[in-house]
Amino acid sequence: MLDRPTRPLLGVSVCLSRAGRILLVERSRDPYAGRLSLPGGGVDFGERLEVAARRELAEETGLTTGPLRFVTLHEAIGGQFHAVIAVFGGALPFESVPQAGDDAARLHLLTLDEIEDAERVQRTTPGLGEIVEKAVNATLIH
Repeated sequence: MLDRPTRPLLGVSVCLSRAGRILLVERSRDPYAGRLSLPGGGVDFGERLEVAARRELAEETGLTTGPLRFVTLHEAIGGQFHAVIAVFGGALPFESVPQAGDDAARLHLLTLDEIEDAERVQRTTPGLGEIVEKAVNATLIH
């Protein structure tokens, strides 16, 4: 029998947008290696969710950003993996130049339509289009 966690992991992700484009990472490791996703990752014990979101954003993109707004909780479940992810949204600063780091192989700036196209061919993490749309609508970033 395979060892598996007895409880879901807690994670965070950040949806940043600028001029109708959303910042995505291409994952370099499992789960979801090679797929497009929002920057994010695990929450450390004792770490507040927004602090974790900012840390993960900096680790994967080299960016810091202004205000973030909590948008929704998202569940990622598959095989031996179960995570509950707190999604935050905000604006991608115009002067920023993101750089792929940590477990991000590459960075992409895509429109909602491009994300939906990628989702149709299973090039994204499950539910990415819906999450991004919620974040964009909730934070009024276009």
